[in-house]
Amino acid sequence: MNYPTLDIPFLGGPGIIGWVSCIHVFISHFAVGGGIYFAVSEQIAYNNQDNKLYEFLKKHSFFFLIITAVSGAVTGVGIWWCISLFSPDGIATLIQNYTLGWACEYLFFVAELATIFVYYYSWNKISRKKHLILARYYAGFSVFTLVIINGILSFMLTPGKWLETGYWGDGFFNETYWPSLILRLLVMIAIAGMYSLVSSALIKGDDDFRTYMSRYSSKWFLPIFILGPLVGLWYFSNIPEGVVENLINGIQSSGSGNFSIMARVLYLSLIISGTTLIYAFVGPYLNPRGFSFANAILFLVCGLFVTGLGEYSREMLRKPYVVYDYMYSNGVRKKDVARINETGFFKNAKWLLPASARSDIELGRSMFKAQCSSCHSKELQGYRSIKNLLGERDYDAIEAFLKTIRETDPEKNPYTHIMPPVLGNDIEIKALARYLAQL
Repeated sequence: MNYPTLDIPFLGGPGIIGWVSCIHVFISHFAVGGGIYFAVSEQIAYNNQDNKLYEFLKKHSFFFLIITAVSGAVTGVGIWWCISLFSPDGIATLIQNYTLGWACEYLFFVAELATIFVYYYSWNKISRKKHLILARYYAGFSVFTLVIINGILSFMLTPGKWLETGYWGDGFFNETYWPSLILRLLVMIAIAGMYSLVSSALIKGDDDFRTYMSRYSSKWFLPIFILGPLVGLWYFSNIPEGVVENLINGIQSSGSGNFSIMARVLYLSLIISGTTLIYAFVGPYLNPRGFSFANAILFLVCGLFVTGLGEYSREMLRKPYVVYDYMYSNGVRKKDVARINETGFFKNAKWLLPASARSDIELGRSMFKAQCSSCHSKELQGYRSIKNLLGERDYDAIEAFLKTIRETDPEKNPYTHIMPPVLGNDIEIKALARYLAQL
């Protein structure tokens, strides 16, 4: 709340972060899973002295280089830009706690980039044994980037004992660290198979080898198919009780037709994931000759969609927090709520002008930007449109609603599990109500 916010029409900050993040995650997961894929596949080629497989891996490595080293790096920088603009308090908390972690991850990332360039440009220029060693190095570097990033990402949902001790290790090796790490590795391996199916579908003039590679690529879905449900249950058994309760309530209310967003996302993710896994068996494994390039692209689209739903689910699980039970999604620390309500919002938002320098509408607009725009857009068709949510409420109804969601007691405020409390004294709440009413 102590940083200016950028107002993006329709998509809003969360929409921009979401789109860039989903694309980057889908590519970065390929970077890690693909590293494992090259190490395993080249080992097979080395053991069998399979020249056809070597040629395939050489072509696939160019595709891999362009996707991961170029598109992955660009979208990675894009994420930093987005979260710095739209969630500066949240990213500041992560950086302050995990400066060493980010630095180590950056070193592994640089090593990863250097290795993949040498790996691609050294085909047929060094011995096959040395080239296999390069593949192993790349796989190791890429997995270590996941090992570090996973600790920071899982910390946001389950900060664990860090809330009491403030020690970075307690937050890094939290309750969901290991199940999250294994689950992501399984997903990455499956994504490597998806990308491999694209290269396999482009093989021309050798139907037997094309059939072999399609079946081989589809086998990379087996780990997630077998272990995914078990690791998923392990993961969900370690998330906070409040999150589990919200999730169960959303699922139970589905029977009466009241689908919560979380339930809808969960169902959709399970349906598409299951369909993709079944089709991987029925299509490229059982019927590899009929598996076309268009089918492979459809696989990638499904993978991107499932990845997006998975990341969206992870974001939804920790709402209304950016760091669970510590900092709300608008950058306000939970421990500061009572003090801010007592002294007034504008006295604590250092970048805003004093309240006396603004009209009611200007005060309300500033309140909205600082407290609401991290989750809502103003436009009717925008991301979580505030106009749609307010509906036909007039000024009095909006003011009463704002005073309700200012409460931190769940008995008085039924929205505490999905929204941060609105902050401010009565004058500031009235100003926000007037601004929302005139929208």
